[in-house]
Amino acid sequence: MGLSALSGSATEGDVETQIVLPILKNQEFLRIPALNIKSKEYLPVRDIGKGAKKVKGYVPDYCCYFFSIPTLIIEAKSPSYSALLGYQEAALYAFEINKKFPSGINPCSRILATNGIEIYAGKWDAAAEVIAKVDDVNPGTSIHDRLIELLSYDALKNYASEAAKKIKAPAFKRSFNQGNGPSLISSKIESNTFAADLSPVLRRYFSSRDQNNDPEIFSRAYISSNEITSYDRNLEAFLKDRLARSKARVEIKTTKKKAAEVSKRLSDFNSQKPESGDLQLVTGGVGAGKSLFARRYKEYLQPKPLADKNHWAFIDFNDAPEDLSAANDWVCKEFVLSLRREGAPFDVTNAQDQERIFANPLKERAAYYRRMEDASLGRGALEKARDLESWRVDDEKLAEGVSRYLQGDKAENIIAVFDNVDRRDAPNQLAAFQTALWFMAKTRSFVILQMRDVTFELFKDEPPLDTYRSGQIFHISPPRFIDVVKKRLELSLEALAKQAPETVRYSTPSGLTISYPKSRAGEFLKSIYSELFQRRNNVATVLEALAGRNVRRALDMFMAIITSGLMPEDLITVVATGANTRSFPEHRILKILMRQDYRYFSDSSGFVSNLFYCEPSWQRPSNFILVEIIFLLLGKRKARGDNGQMGYLSVCRIKDSLESFGFIREDIHAACHFALKKELVEADTAAISTLEDKDCIKATASGWAHLRILSSRIEYLSSILPTTAICDDPFSDRIFDRMQLENKHGRLLFSQSIQLVEQFEHYLKSQYADLSSHPGYADKEKSGAAYVIRKIGEAVTFARKENSKDGTQMDWLDG
Repeated sequence: MGLSALSGSATEGDVETQIVLPILKNQEFLRIPALNIKSKEYLPVRDIGKGAKKVKGYVPDYCCYFFSIPTLIIEAKSPSYSALLGYQEAALYAFEINKKFPSGINPCSRILATNGIEIYAGKWDAAAEVIAKVDDVNPGTSIHDRLIELLSYDALKNYASEAAKKIKAPAFKRSFNQGNGPSLISSKIESNTFAADLSPVLRRYFSSRDQNNDPEIFSRAYISSNEITSYDRNLEAFLKDRLARSKARVEIKTTKKKAAEVSKRLSDFNSQKPESGDLQLVTGGVGAGKSLFARRYKEYLQPKPLADKNHWAFIDFNDAPEDLSAANDWVCKEFVLSLRREGAPFDVTNAQDQERIFANPLKERAAYYRRMEDASLGRGALEKARDLESWRVDDEKLAEGVSRYLQGDKAENIIAVFDNVDRRDAPNQLAAFQTALWFMAKTRSFVILQMRDVTFELFKDEPPLDTYRSGQIFHISPPRFIDVVKKRLELSLEALAKQAPETVRYSTPSGLTISYPKSRAGEFLKSIYSELFQRRNNVATVLEALAGRNVRRALDMFMAIITSGLMPEDLITVVATGANTRSFPEHRILKILMRQDYRYFSDSSGFVSNLFYCEPSWQRPSNFILVEIIFLLLGKRKARGDNGQMGYLSVCRIKDSLESFGFIREDIHAACHFALKKELVEADTAAISTLEDKDCIKATASGWAHLRILSSRIEYLSSILPTTAICDDPFSDRIFDRMQLENKHGRLLFSQSIQLVEQFEHYLKSQYADLSSHPGYADKEKSGAAYVIRKIGEAVTFARKENSKDGTQMDWLDG
């Protein structure tokens, strides 16, 4: 397909769509993928020219990027303007871009300009090598061949590759990867001996495992909606669920004795007995307490008239097949097993119950049994026995038969809870919804399906969720960290009074054996709670941000603080005797959250992540790539996202944005995936193992806390350094020396940590200066790199000022 010159009445837009884009994209021309072609909205603005001819705020129409560097500048003019003028302007723009790069590196190497009638092409620092009429630039002509030789995808990529090699950052390495560093990083410390005698009690109340099946937890530790307190205003946007504005969305409100909305739905089901069953969606985040609510409702909150008629089954999708699209048999099997565990009155091994359960199919085959019996004495009974056994081992027939027996013959109700569906990714949540519809119709039961709120909002207008458009949706908001811990603490103190040894013994690092009455253990636990949540500091804000809306994670964090070997017995002794009013400085709590039971921080330790993470194997590694991703997402958290939900950006859009800084798309993708695994961001697909360009992510409260708070904490910054990939060998060696020093003495002096962080600040400033040679970075008024460098500078300045007092940083938030 050839090109045809445009008429004089054509617009610049006509030139772009009918001439420029076909030349760039079409297979018979330059074959440049759309991903490499950036429009003017993406490009940095420049002043070009001099004197009276100076053009302010100029930006070309397109630029082609390769390896995240601008390579081909394209200027389109309407036919009323000179194509030569467009070529000259593009060359001046290329000059302005190239001079930002180090000497000898000129990535903006090629120019293309056209007014729809003429076309100019060439190198940025020379006269055009191709000057022709548009009508003459057609396949098979020498002009076409020269244009391909000069500007084709392969030619541009090869040139950009050479330029990229020259600006590639020096080799990165992690400081611990030398000597005995690897063994130190993986080494653990033992829990404090104080917690040894108390662990059975503490783990019962502060472990996230098996919480939903412990009667004392769902009876006494449940946080009713009228007991939930308010969040800190900074966390409100991240941690308080925002319900869609719809009359169909109902927040479940609970008291200690009832949940009226749920009881009304079940009462309606009981009275109406819908022929095809019923389905109730319950939305909320993972760990919000949906499973715990279902169990508590069944055991304590359902009114007695309903409780006498309702039979419950809890089908745990944590144990489901990996692919839920063919999980019907598994659901039926688990349904029957759970009904029996929950006390439903039937026994599939009992002959009489079998006949009750399969009464309908037995009736349908009664004539057959009679004929068999007439043909041969006993044959009818044999055939009946064979049928009963085949139906008993058929999961689907058994589930259908049990449901018919309980709800038909006995006129009672079945409530089937599809539990932990929300912990699967979005495609599997939708598959579970489809299965629920099938199961509901098959068994005529009342199905309660748990789903993530973001999954429902994203897919509510698409199959299969669009079938539920008019249904009422229940929502459960999670309780706060502080509320959960307070309730569990009350229970643990009661249990300690009954179960702990009368005298608790533990050893201090100095070798002393301490004995004290068990009542003192309660004092220690209450002191930790008071220090974390009741003093005028912001540790609670950090804890809640790291836990997010996941109650399970909150419990694990508090348990780690209590039992960690980084909580020394000497300090516990001081607290237990009530001799110290400032017992747990923030830096100690942060160290525990970062390291948990490891000697050093690493990517596999604790609840905190490394903001400056990058992989040495990346094409263009940088300690700022993760920072920039989170900074970008935080800046968009109040804007309508690419999927229609607040704060969500597609991975492709993030790549486009950071590519303009000079980062490589593959590196950006890897950093997004790391952020997802570390829960610094969350995906609308609910997946953590896969991330595609079309998927959307948003910053979490944890991501906010890392960038806003932790980046200005000396303890955080000094602890991440041994496992941070660094491209400065002398600095990396100093980090390793400090690591050896900490191993020898058990800790670093605060002054030594400050020195390390100060050197880290200088290192990052140098890296930022190198990155700023790229026009995308140089033009940014605001960037994550600039922000975090400022935060580190504040940390060093504040720490040096406070060092003469007590060496701690008292405030976690400025302002």
